[in-house]
Amino acid sequence: ETVPDKSAVILCIASLSDVCSFMKKNEDIFHSKVGQVVIMGGVVSSEAGDLLKPDTAYNNGCDISAARYVYRRCQELGTPTATLSRWAAYGCPIPPKLLDEMAKTEHMVAVNIRSVSKLSIDQLWNKVILHPSDPRREKLPTRCDINWFCRTFMSQDEISKDSPTSVWTQVRRLNMYDPLALLFCVPAYRAAHFSPKTKVVNGVAHIVVGASERDTGIINSPSLYDEYASLFMYAFQESLHKDIHT
Repeated sequence: ETVPDKSAVILCIASLSDVCSFMKKNEDIFHSKVGQVVIMGGVVSSEAGDLLKPDTAYNNGCDISAARYVYRRCQELGTPTATLSRWAAYGCPIPPKLLDEMAKTEHMVAVNIRSVSKLSIDQLWNKVILHPSDPRREKLPTRCDINWFCRTFMSQDEISKDSPTSVWTQVRRLNMYDPLALLFCVPAYRAAHFSPKTKVVNGVAHIVVGASERDTGIINSPSLYDEYASLFMYAFQESLHKDIHT
């Protein structure tokens, strides 16, 4: 309540349930204080219809009714939204070797990131090989099948579903959704690395980065990769340096 009007930026990197709940309970505060809602998710083509609507992105699917409410109400209230889609993340993948280099700092967070990334990719693989109707897939979209996994994370078009439980050694690229969304919140980084599409609703601009597989909204992938790779390494090394001298 103490921040200046229209200055707060809300970053959503998971389900929109909490934001939806806050908006319903505190709409006056939300409307007066929030300047933009940044969402790691996705929308139906910004050229279709009068309002932006959430698509089948995983984060949207975790609570689709909340996602629909947040997008609709933001546009009705005139609160700008900025959506970063999976296509943007696909447009600037990282090689697993970056996680290896980060882990070499021996920073416990860096080591944990590598460990969790390996676990997550193996868990994802063990879901995509299941039949689309298998409840063990949980909320994984049906488009996320074996072919999608191989196109997204590997250098080959297909892989046998009988491969070992762990496919980590065959992974050639990973997608850094949350770090990209965080960078996107910073005006200088947004201007330097992202090329969004704009949809004006009731006189308010709502932007989308990653409109499609061909239009990822990333200006220069190698430059963006160098940017956040250096930020990762600097953060971990600086943290260790401060710990030593504390």
